[in-house]
Amino acid sequence: MSFENYLCLEASAGSGKTFALSVRYIALLLKGNYPNKILALTFTNKAANEMLHRITTTFCNLHKDDQKGELEALCELLDMDSKQVLSLRDNMMDIFLSNELNISTFDSFFATILRQFSLNLGLMPDFNSVSNNADLIKKEFERLLEINSMVGDIARYLNDSDNNENNLFDKLKLLSQCKFEPFEAPCPMIDDVMQKYNELCDVALRLHNVASYNNNFDKNLKLSQIIKKPVVVNYASRNFNKVRDNAEFASARDGFMQALKEYYLALEKYEISQISKFVKLYKKAIANVNRRENSLSFDDITNWVNELLTSDNKQDIDMLYFRLDAKIRHILIDEFQDTSIKQYEILEPLIAESVSGIGQNGLGSFFYVGDTKQSIYRFRGGQKELFDKLKTDFIQIKSQSLDKNYRSDKLVVEYVNKVFKDKYLNYIDQIPNSKNDGYVKVAKFDTGKHQDKIYENIVHLYDLGVAYEDIAILCWNNKDIDEIKNFLEFKGLKISTQTKNSLIKSANVAAVVEFVKYCIFGDEIHSWAVYEILNIKKDKLELKKESSVAQTLKFIAKYLGIEPGDIDMLKLYEISSSYSDIYDFAFNISNDQTLSAKSSQNGITIMTVHKSKGLQFNYVIVVDYIGKLNNNTDKFLMEYNLDTDSWDVRLHNKIFEYLGDENYINLKNKQKSLDKDETINKIYVALTRAKHGLIILANKTPKGQHSSYFTSYYTSSNDLIEYVNLDECEIGSIQASNKKEPKEPSQVVSLEPFMKVAPQDIVANNETNSELNLASVYFGKALHYYLESIDFNDPNSKEIAQNCLYNKFGNLLEMSSLEDIKLRVDKLLACSEFLEMIKNKELYKEQDIGFNGELKRIDLLCMNEKEIHIIDYKSSTNQDDEHKIQVAHYAKILSQIYPQKTINASIIYIMSREIQILNL
Repeated sequence: MSFENYLCLEASAGSGKTFALSVRYIALLLKGNYPNKILALTFTNKAANEMLHRITTTFCNLHKDDQKGELEALCELLDMDSKQVLSLRDNMMDIFLSNELNISTFDSFFATILRQFSLNLGLMPDFNSVSNNADLIKKEFERLLEINSMVGDIARYLNDSDNNENNLFDKLKLLSQCKFEPFEAPCPMIDDVMQKYNELCDVALRLHNVASYNNNFDKNLKLSQIIKKPVVVNYASRNFNKVRDNAEFASARDGFMQALKEYYLALEKYEISQISKFVKLYKKAIANVNRRENSLSFDDITNWVNELLTSDNKQDIDMLYFRLDAKIRHILIDEFQDTSIKQYEILEPLIAESVSGIGQNGLGSFFYVGDTKQSIYRFRGGQKELFDKLKTDFIQIKSQSLDKNYRSDKLVVEYVNKVFKDKYLNYIDQIPNSKNDGYVKVAKFDTGKHQDKIYENIVHLYDLGVAYEDIAILCWNNKDIDEIKNFLEFKGLKISTQTKNSLIKSANVAAVVEFVKYCIFGDEIHSWAVYEILNIKKDKLELKKESSVAQTLKFIAKYLGIEPGDIDMLKLYEISSSYSDIYDFAFNISNDQTLSAKSSQNGITIMTVHKSKGLQFNYVIVVDYIGKLNNNTDKFLMEYNLDTDSWDVRLHNKIFEYLGDENYINLKNKQKSLDKDETINKIYVALTRAKHGLIILANKTPKGQHSSYFTSYYTSSNDLIEYVNLDECEIGSIQASNKKEPKEPSQVVSLEPFMKVAPQDIVANNETNSELNLASVYFGKALHYYLESIDFNDPNSKEIAQNCLYNKFGNLLEMSSLEDIKLRVDKLLACSEFLEMIKNKELYKEQDIGFNGELKRIDLLCMNEKEIHIIDYKSSTNQDDEHKIQVAHYAKILSQIYPQKTINASIIYIMSREIQILNL
């Protein structure tokens, strides 16, 4: 496969999409392109971090056996042998490590654009990105309504259109993403349509006289009642057999139906005109909040950039793309099937420049990868049609597809091929790379018995040697997750919390941070911490304040021999930009709350199909849709029309179907078809997460309130509902694991090495004791937190510490407990023996020390040139002997690290009645 400058890569689930993208990125580097000339975009921070990790690991370890596949692919792309490729890699290594890789989310990239031109839009360049500012926008919108004397208008609109306030704001947010200018349209009068109805009644009642027939023609009915009558909604019924061919009746009914159609079209125009004025005001509210608060949501950022690039100020547009083109020569986009219209409109000129051939910086390239079968984000604006539109708009782009599956075992791949072969046009069968057969099972359950079926299959997997950590349950909404989780926990099974630890307690990050402190502060305790993590001793370095923090950290990581692709190190480089220099970093990094990119898991995973996208699990149980499928109740039908490059917007009203409005019917059918396509895509995503075993649990007899994605059924109106129709089966076998955890939860909790140990953590031995111990756990945490927050040398710090204590633990402890903590600490600060211990010493609170592979935490470490005093706080004398052994162990460790200093140790019992100090 040769290197194509302009390439669309269609990559089915598990086919090596990330492999292909990372290899292409590295190929661009090896062709002599600097990292800052290459832009790679994806949708989530998680995906961007994984891409960064994959590229960094592959580039730096290309010479190793575990990167053999990547090396071979690069040789083929570049038409070189492995020695030539590795030589190019070695020549680029320093450039690669010293430059930031331009890999980001769409949101981050658009924010970068906006900051360059923010002043043109009345925004400050240092704006903050926030996840949600809806409440502020709502209040500003209400203020603008009052100023513009439009409160009455919106009240009338809500009354006339039968909307409520919450629905209104949902529509305003949705419609603010579209482009249509406000216009005036009068609210139509019903006089004409009622006159035509009365004329129809007069004719109809002269011609026939049967109760079921007469009910259609009552002049006392309101219009909202008339439009539900068979004369409008079911004219083919036998009630009208005797009059249907009557010329006078047909003429009267045609006149009424035409008047009815004209009225509802006018009403639709009025509603859209009203909402368009409110949308304009809503957009102004957004702009006012953005400028006043100097904060923008991610949607706001995209909208501002889109407005900037579609404005009448062509000079701004040309300048922006001139600047970007000067920086960016090569573009790679991941998961392109999820791109929204606004994102596409922003990127299209850059793409056009790239594929046109020669830009400002010579020949560029463009690469995008994705899979329309995995397009499941229509609800947030994703338009899968853009994936193929791009190839149509730019004929220079060639297309390739990946047909080998590297994720799943043979029978799983073949089953997925069988299920979806007739669901997608031009479906390409995946070829399994695995030599293992794997396991596939489809089991049916009676309505309401899905939880028992889930439990039955988990037990079956477990009995055959599958660990709980290897099992994932996929369902369709968060409500299902809660119900299934509670049921399985009641049955005694372990459910994963997928917890994350603090980034600065991740092993390699902790080593780098400790080494920075060693270089700046010179204290040997930091050097020993590095030694215990990495088992190496390194000389101090002279750190340059003028160098960027990220460059300094990268240099130190390389100096310490840390793997350059470590995902937590990449995250550390990312957050380091918030520090002014390496000294600011050293003094303040300990306060950072960023979580590690690595998660620890213990138990069965339960998640929605949307959350599972991009993930894989050894054994997957996919549960059928539980409950009734939601019907579309949006007030508007909205779909983007690729032929006109505009949005089709119609009022959602079934009356248009009865009136034979072809445009409305076509738009509704299009939306219905796209909704079904997306459901099938979600099923495809769910079934392609499994590596070794796939179990599908399907409702045996769906009907009414109990729908199904896996079993076809008929509705009460005799409509066939079918997404995929699966028969029960069981093929293949489960490969037993050598590891199997006990069914009863262990009472011993093993801490992962170098992870942060919270003070006074108590592990409950059983469920009965857990509630009893919970208050004491929080009390111990709160006491330590309060002591850690107080500056013993500054009496004024107590007030700030107290506020922190109330804010953090006010909802966990009674006020009496918080007051008790304050009184205990007041006693401690009045204790002369304690004050003597800390006098003229440097104080290190909650200090971690490493020794012989262990990480220990000391409550208070007091040091001067001659002495080290270890202080351990306790809130009671319970387990007194254990406390003594623990603190004596701390003293022994420090005596070996600092043999020249006197080591003292004390346990201070901070109790309500008194302060007791035990010197060891």
